[in-house]
Amino acid sequence: MRRFFISDNSIDEENAIITGKDFHHIKHVLRLKKGHTIQLITQKGQKYQAHIEKITNRQICTKITQSDQTMIQPKIHITIAQSMLKEKKMDHLVRQTTELGVSRWIAYISERSTSRPDSARMKQKVQRWQKIAKSAAQQCNGHIPEIHDQFVDINDIVSLSSEKQQGYFFWEKSDHLISSPQKPYPESIILVFGPEGGFSENEVDRARNAGFMISSLGPRILRAETATVSGLALMQYFFDST
Repeated sequence: MRRFFISDNSIDEENAIITGKDFHHIKHVLRLKKGHTIQLITQKGQKYQAHIEKITNRQICTKITQSDQTMIQPKIHITIAQSMLKEKKMDHLVRQTTELGVSRWIAYISERSTSRPDSARMKQKVQRWQKIAKSAAQQCNGHIPEIHDQFVDINDIVSLSSEKQQGYFFWEKSDHLISSPQKPYPESIILVFGPEGGFSENEVDRARNAGFMISSLGPRILRAETATVSGLALMQYFFDST
């Protein structure tokens, strides 16, 4: 069954209206007709089955036939803060971290970032990442993470650790191997990953002073994108399996 995300204000108890790119995809690409059944998913994770009742030149009107259980959500809100990598690597990471259930994605500039887009270019990247995240969420039956759309640097990132949001700063030179956290768990966590060249000593010191746990993923020197996926998968296992 085809899945489509829909805003909460486009759906009520009995009906839902589809517009925009999904309307175009349903009508002109998939060529679905009146009577076809589709699945609608809100950004809060609620799923509905609906059948198409009417197709006009601008919208598709559907009738809700069934409300399914809310999708499985992570037990904890996880933010990924990723230092800018080369373009395709960032695209792949948005897709992979969406599939793994990240709640929020922040791209930032660090001292050794090789990619340093200006604000206009960054806006274009965020728009592309939003499309990638939506596509990945549809494919894996997950939720769409929030893609932070403001241009930030390492100073903004190290300010995000707090009592309610535990911060983990992944550095290959740390002698503290990441391990299962102690209960009670925080309401949310932020995982900070560096660029291809790694973090500077200065950045690590600032993160430590801000309350971040400086952690290692093991003795191997991982590629930047490998470290991000591995770290997120480990933290999902630690928090979701207990």
